[in-house]
Amino acid sequence: MWFILIAAQLLRIIPSRVRRLLEKLLHKSLTLKRISALRSQIVWCREFEANKDKVLEYWRRYRYLDLIMEVCRINEKSRILDVGCGISTVLHYVRGEKYGIDPLADAYKKIYRYPSDMTILRGVGENIPFPDEFFDAVFCSNALDHVEDPKKTVEEIHRVLKKGGYFILTVEIFKRRGKRDIKHPYSFTQTDIHLLVKDKFKIIFERESPWIGLRSYVRGREPSAEREELILISQRI
Repeated sequence: MWFILIAAQLLRIIPSRVRRLLEKLLHKSLTLKRISALRSQIVWCREFEANKDKVLEYWRRYRYLDLIMEVCRINEKSRILDVGCGISTVLHYVRGEKYGIDPLADAYKKIYRYPSDMTILRGVGENIPFPDEFFDAVFCSNALDHVEDPKKTVEEIHRVLKKGGYFILTVEIFKRRGKRDIKHPYSFTQTDIHLLVKDKFKIIFERESPWIGLRSYVRGREPSAEREELILISQRI
């Protein structure tokens, strides 16, 4: 894990043209994928620490957090998981018994101090390290297009949710599938997402939101008029 952390720092200082060529040549490397993700998080964690109120504003404005809290009945007794939690996890803004998993959790904990009421573990969506029917709610926020196997990840989320529990998914959607980059091996259409969840979940809320990344919002940029995110609340069948 120290190797990944050091490599991520090095990728920050090499010329962008060299970095893009390296990523293109080694686009199938899981290690490089994680280095690339960590590189961006090293920069982002400082901005996040200084702008947590702005990030909460983003969650309320573009990801319907207040509505999610109400519909999913999230309270201090809820047991909540964030899959692919990263550093600026929604767990900062919800009540309950809070857990997060991320392939880079060990590295993140070296550069960011998570609040003491969170349990952050190294893990992947395809193999969630918790027992069956453990959680009342599971978030997956802009992580499904990063995983190796989206179908397996959704199956695992279903497994760890209690019957009647809530799956809160945020994912960038496109008019058609296409190649993206090393950090995003998948692009989804709205139909793709429906097919992924339809057999195991009942959709109870669906809304599209103009795409704007957290960092972009914190820096005062406007949302994209061409790209959209899908916010989906579904209930475990």
